[in-house]
Amino acid sequence: MPGQRWRIVPSLVLGLALFGLAPAVPTAPVSAAVQAQQTTAWEPYRYFPATGHNISFDVKRFYERQGDLEVFGLPLTEVIWENGFQVQYFERARLEIHPENKNTDYYILATRLGAVAAEGREAEEPFVWRTGPSYEGATFYPESGHSLGGGFRDYWTNHGGLYTFGYPISEEFSEVNAEDGQTYTVQYFERARMEWHPEHAGTKWEIQQGLLGKQYITRMGIDQNVLKPAREVQKLGGATTYYRGSNAERINNIKRSADRFKGITVKAGQVFSFNQNVGDVSEEAGFTDGYAIVNGKLEKVVGGGLCQVSTTMYRAVFNSGLPIVERYGHSYIVYYYENILGFDATVFVPEVDFRWKNDLGTDIFMWTDTDTSAGRVTFTLWGYGDGRRASMEGPTYSNEQQPGKPVWQYDKTMRRGAVEQLVHGRAGMDVTMYRVITNANGATNRERFFTRYYPWEDFYLYGPGVKPPAGVTIAQPRYP
Repeated sequence: MPGQRWRIVPSLVLGLALFGLAPAVPTAPVSAAVQAQQTTAWEPYRYFPATGHNISFDVKRFYERQGDLEVFGLPLTEVIWENGFQVQYFERARLEIHPENKNTDYYILATRLGAVAAEGREAEEPFVWRTGPSYEGATFYPESGHSLGGGFRDYWTNHGGLYTFGYPISEEFSEVNAEDGQTYTVQYFERARMEWHPEHAGTKWEIQQGLLGKQYITRMGIDQNVLKPAREVQKLGGATTYYRGSNAERINNIKRSADRFKGITVKAGQVFSFNQNVGDVSEEAGFTDGYAIVNGKLEKVVGGGLCQVSTTMYRAVFNSGLPIVERYGHSYIVYYYENILGFDATVFVPEVDFRWKNDLGTDIFMWTDTDTSAGRVTFTLWGYGDGRRASMEGPTYSNEQQPGKPVWQYDKTMRRGAVEQLVHGRAGMDVTMYRVITNANGATNRERFFTRYYPWEDFYLYGPGVKPPAGVTIAQPRYP
């Protein structure tokens, strides 16, 4: 496409993608369609069509971790500013963002709506302060002068306890629900009011939260405009790649670099550069060195694993249908990306970059999720979509060339008799794929993506006392 730059890059770049290396026995590739699209990563946005509102980031994390719809109900607003705080209203709660508690468990807190609803009722018998348990088997909380037991205690404990609901501030008693006019057994807490619904006995709805968030909006006369449905923040596209079998150095570099892209906003019209945003990849910045093959020799370089991250970003951008401005394929087939040949993007800071453009007219939000135990990194792009859809045709292969003789290199630092295979060779070939973008009006655009891979030989290191087999290529010793 116009503006793209395509060429084959030096073999050094291969090392930044590769070393950690592939497992000793290559594994059969996963289905291209499945591997390219599947993701089990946590996602930063969630939309509720029933009320037309989004939840996001730390509010979403708190909401889903502490009980989800069952505990908090549907969102009634977006995050809004109120009295110097960012808050979001839900049917059963009001969640507050506390920047002074950033990076602690108290960054998101539920408003003390139970205490607000109980104001002025301190003299009523259920709210009178006690000095001990109200009945046998109950748990007494001297901090609030009330007891908790039975089904309410089980629910309280199973959904976050003190952190979610606060202390009990009443005993159990019967009360008419203003929403439906029915009488229920209830108990008030600092941040909630629990109701027992025997008609739902044995289900997760047997204990329900009162609609305190909804009632607080009415009580405080909140501007009704904030209740109007908002645009859905959509996942424009995403991709997941895997790096199982990588060594600790490569894993470290993948996580460090991927984390640097988490939460980046790409402005409307902006051309986004991988290299400009990944920043310093030196040892001083926490990156570790790994191996690369440079001119047929094994060399140490810092930053091995960056191409895992750039490839995952490239796939997410490709799947989002966004313009790709600059992309280079690897010179050789790399194990970690061979589930879909020709679907990789190499980088080598600062010379070789991956760049793409936000042409939506509104900002795009980038999110990354790295699971080092599963060997998985995921990129997703979020924003207000314009209805475009992207699909892949191919890839197709041609001009296949088999690798040459294995390469053996002597390393005097290895133990006597040791042999280590660092590279499992791959054939060379030309790979062509197409991206078809279908716009909301039905118009389509078909783009060609071409990658040329060179054949790549098996590569071994061997220590003292080892005689390489006949017929191999002997490289210059690693340490002369």
